[in-house]
Amino acid sequence: MNQQGQVRWNKVIFVDWHGVLSLDPFWMSIIHNEEHPLHSSLSEAVRKLFGEHDDLVRDWMRGNITTSQIVDSLQIELELEFPPDYLTQKSVDDCQLMRINGQFIPLLQAAQETGTAIVLATDNMDCFYDAIQTARTSSPPVRKSETTPFNTICRLFDDVLCSSTRRFLKSEDPRRFFEHWLSSHTLEFSDALLLDDLEKNCREFQAAGGTAIQWKSDLLDVEAGKFHSELKSWLQIS
Repeated sequence: MNQQGQVRWNKVIFVDWHGVLSLDPFWMSIIHNEEHPLHSSLSEAVRKLFGEHDDLVRDWMRGNITTSQIVDSLQIELELEFPPDYLTQKSVDDCQLMRINGQFIPLLQAAQETGTAIVLATDNMDCFYDAIQTARTSSPPVRKSETTPFNTICRLFDDVLCSSTRRFLKSEDPRRFFEHWLSSHTLEFSDALLLDDLEKNCREFQAAGGTAIQWKSDLLDVEAGKFHSELKSWLQIS
């Protein structure tokens, strides 16, 4: 630790969420359940939101619009059995159902053992950030089997950088998104690795002096060996 009692890491891995760690959507318990009374209406509304209203989604990720406001914009009529804030609360609760690429967990755990920080760096919404913070601060389960993959990996993160709290998107200014965290932990871009699915983010991270591996979650099973090798090479472990 340094003089302020802060953990002193020698390196950091910034990990993206959607497209790297997971591909699952918000409101999973409804969208993936055809028997749910709101399945059809919500699935169609979400499809239109992410397919036709890019500016609205980006403002949501910037924290300029809240999840509650987004839910209102979906204009879903709730039956009497559902409380008024049902979809807003579900947006947080259902994050725990998101499936994680399990191969990442032991890889990131091994990296931490070398003195490397693991930091989630994501363009994401307030509901997701709330779910992450709840998972990171809640008491660990009595038995490991009682936790979800979402909670397991959230407790692994040493810190979280989320666009809805930063108020701008990682993809809008990748260098700015990371540099404050690095300087506050006396690290340089040369000490950092970015795992991200967007080529632009990786390119600009490299231009700033960092190392980047462009990765898409659907490639992990196919090219796992290559990925493991690149990561170990950067960590300088055998």
